[in-house]
Amino acid sequence: MRGLHDVSSVICCGRTIGRRRSVVSGASGRDDGHLGPGSRRGMRPDDLGRPFVPVVYGVLIQDVAERHGVDRAALLAAAAVPQALLDDPNGRLTQLQAGTLLYQAVALSREPALGYEIGLHSSLTSHGLMGYGMISSSTLREAIELSVKFLQLRLPMFRMRLFTDGGHAAIEISEAMPLNAAVRQCLLDLFLVGMSRVAPALTGHRMPEIQLWFDSPEPPYYARYRERLPPMRFDMGSSQLRFRSTYLDLRPDTANPVTARMVEEQCRRELEQLGFAGDIPGQVRAMLRDAQGDYPGLERIARRLHMSSRTLKRKLKEHRTSFHRLLEETRRAESIRLLRSTALSVEQIAERLGYSDTSNFCRAFRKWTSASPNVFRAKDAAPGP
Repeated sequence: MRGLHDVSSVICCGRTIGRRRSVVSGASGRDDGHLGPGSRRGMRPDDLGRPFVPVVYGVLIQDVAERHGVDRAALLAAAAVPQALLDDPNGRLTQLQAGTLLYQAVALSREPALGYEIGLHSSLTSHGLMGYGMISSSTLREAIELSVKFLQLRLPMFRMRLFTDGGHAAIEISEAMPLNAAVRQCLLDLFLVGMSRVAPALTGHRMPEIQLWFDSPEPPYYARYRERLPPMRFDMGSSQLRFRSTYLDLRPDTANPVTARMVEEQCRRELEQLGFAGDIPGQVRAMLRDAQGDYPGLERIARRLHMSSRTLKRKLKEHRTSFHRLLEETRRAESIRLLRSTALSVEQIAERLGYSDTSNFCRAFRKWTSASPNVFRAKDAAPGP
């Protein structure tokens, strides 16, 4: 790994903040979540220099890195994060600081699986006020919905949604801005592994059916951790935590609706203080996902958002994306899901995704995955070694 002065390509690409470049680079079922107040505002490059991330996560990174032989002071010096900031219980790291701290922890520990380690050492108390709100929620569903609404108060570089898919519930995670691949993988590792520990703690059930899905290939370090982790599947088209949907209605023993409302109100106030509002890319993604193949065009979505198509294009450009890119991301994820979980023919999938010509779908799929739909399906169905 490179040093701190080369953090431009490690944390983010293409945008300068101060003297360093930033941390980003230029990624169906019934939706039970909604675009709550915590998902209204998308991340912009300038947000990377603003303090959003609670210091409790910085302390957790520091603790786990120390378990792997990293001196606490050396880590903070390498990441240019002052100890006084982590000592402030109300302090917040910028995304640039949080990303650099995580990167340096991996570099100094020489442990690429540090994301797994952080997730395995996390608990409900690791999430501060949010964790308190979750254990006070009336059901597991309400606890997850609280996290969906206010995820920006904890990990603003991500977006999350809850939906049901047949007999399964799925918590899907995606980045609010394109992240560097290495940092993104580490963040997904720690987030999904951490969530796999939180859900059973809330319900009081072991939930052995939990599966973690990743949209990326299996990392080389996974084999070393296989026995300590829930079952994982890779190259799944999206990153999710999945479990039986019947668990959603389980009531935590610590449920307290009054406390849950107090926590939610406090979270709303924090969002207002941080200035979150108006996540246009997130709303467009949600509309495309909910369409289930009958995708609305740019003009139709613009009307639903009460703006002109020209304004929508401009707002998406401000977030370094476009309607075409969001549509392609949605089609890619849905095509992989249909190939893996249904017996639909390639022609039927192409039609469901809005392609009038199957050959156009095959060309697009090959561009996304470097394989034809039939080869991709056959490879996925082949037994492992």
